[in-house]
Amino acid sequence: MLISAALLTFVLTVSDASAVMEQIGSIPLGVMLLSLGLAIVYLILKGLLWRYFMETIQIPFTWKQLTLAFAVGEIAVSLPAGIYAQNYVLRRVAGADFSRSSAATTALLAGEATVSLVVLATLGIPGWDWLRPSVLGLLAVLAGTVGVLLRSRPIRGLARRLVEAVPLGAVGPEFLEMVESARLLITPRVVLHSAPVIVAYLFALVLAFYLVARSVGVTTFTLLEAATVYLFGLAIVLVSPITSHLGVVEAGGLGAMHAWGYSSTEGIAALLGFRLVWTGAIWLVCIPVVAILHREFTEAGKGGV
Repeated sequence: MLISAALLTFVLTVSDASAVMEQIGSIPLGVMLLSLGLAIVYLILKGLLWRYFMETIQIPFTWKQLTLAFAVGEIAVSLPAGIYAQNYVLRRVAGADFSRSSAATTALLAGEATVSLVVLATLGIPGWDWLRPSVLGLLAVLAGTVGVLLRSRPIRGLARRLVEAVPLGAVGPEFLEMVESARLLITPRVVLHSAPVIVAYLFALVLAFYLVARSVGVTTFTLLEAATVYLFGLAIVLVSPITSHLGVVEAGGLGAMHAWGYSSTEGIAALLGFRLVWTGAIWLVCIPVVAILHREFTEAGKGGV
């Protein structure tokens, strides 16, 4: 969180802060409402995909329990590893094994990272000749790691023997359980079902960013530029899920906006304005959901979960 605060301070100091605030304050109500609609589409698609992953690895739940856990995770997503709050909530209300359910959350993050990297490799960013080879190399490393860890029986057997030989407490078995659950999600059938959904809800996210950026005065901004700017910042976070969204996306996105020829003030107005609008939209949807379903915590306590 200190890093996030430092990054936000940095991006504000390299721009005209008063102009940034003025531009953010000029965002029309219509754009905010459109962003809210896109946020609802984003949440529905992402929530349905998370449910599909949970069903695939055979995690038992009710729709209320899953909705509550998902809403908490989306509220906390800007915090370091905040998305995994949904797994803690699901363990509390449904007794779901954390390591198994976190495999579904990790698969969701991996899917978003893959889509973001593929978009960046396809579209590129002007002046960044290093981007495409770096992204392609990273995709190759990720694919190789997943292939070896999840599909290779000798490697899994070696990992199991190491866990049994080294006293790691509960960490080792939890990791193995997560890997075994992830194996059920890294299959051609699951990938083919999930990829279009991830593309669809990330498109809703990028479209909202594009609309906000245009509304704060970046009038020459194109949808393709918006995709590379935001997905570059997002990819930095997704490649390292313990990193906070807050500040990191803005700093990475600002660099990409500079590459497209936009000023620091335009970049920060677009990125910070979108942060406020999008977070507000997500909270506007998710906080009432948590308030309505909070009794699931009480019921879980009565059941001894």
